[in-house]
Amino acid sequence: MDRQSVALATVLLLLVIEIDTALGVKCFRCTVAPPNRYANNTKPQLCSKFDHSDYYTVDCPWSTMCVKRIFKLQLMKAEQETISRDCAQQKNTEQIYKNGNWTKEHHIEEPYEEGCQTIDDSTYCFCRGSLCNSATKVEKNSYHTDAMAVIFVFNVMKYIRNIEY
Repeated sequence: MDRQSVALATVLLLLVIEIDTALGVKCFRCTVAPPNRYANNTKPQLCSKFDHSDYYTVDCPWSTMCVKRIFKLQLMKAEQETISRDCAQQKNTEQIYKNGNWTKEHHIEEPYEEGCQTIDDSTYCFCRGSLCNSATKVEKNSYHTDAMAVIFVFNVMKYIRNIEY
C-alpha cells in the first residue's frame, strides 16, 4: 500500500471523528425520581423501566460524553443500588462584555476522562460515543469504539485498493 492511500485513509478517519464530535452525541437519559409535574419536560424517563429504546434517547448538543451514575439509595431498612443515565455536564457559560453589551458565551469543556471513578458513595462512568452509557454493569474495558475504528479503516483501505486498479 502506498503512502497516498494511507494518508487518505487517515484523513477520512479524522474527518469522521471530527464530524461525530462536532455534532454532539446521543445518550440514554433516565432518572430514579419521577419528574416534577410543573417542569417543562414531563416525559417520565425512569431508570426502573429502562429498556434501551428510543424513548430514553436524547441529543446532547453541549456534550461529547455520556455518563452513568451508580449509587445506593436507602429505602426503609434496605439499601437499593440504582443507576441514572444522562449527557455529561460539559457546558460552561460565561458572561462576556462586547460592544457595550453583556452576552453569554457557551463552551464545551473536557473535564472528564473515559472510565469509572468513585466519588463519595457514587460511581460515575464517563464514555465517548453515542448511546455508550447503556451498559447495565460497570465494565473495566470497552473495546467497541476501537474495533469499529479498525473495521472502518480496513474497509476504507480495501475500497482505495479497488479504485487504484
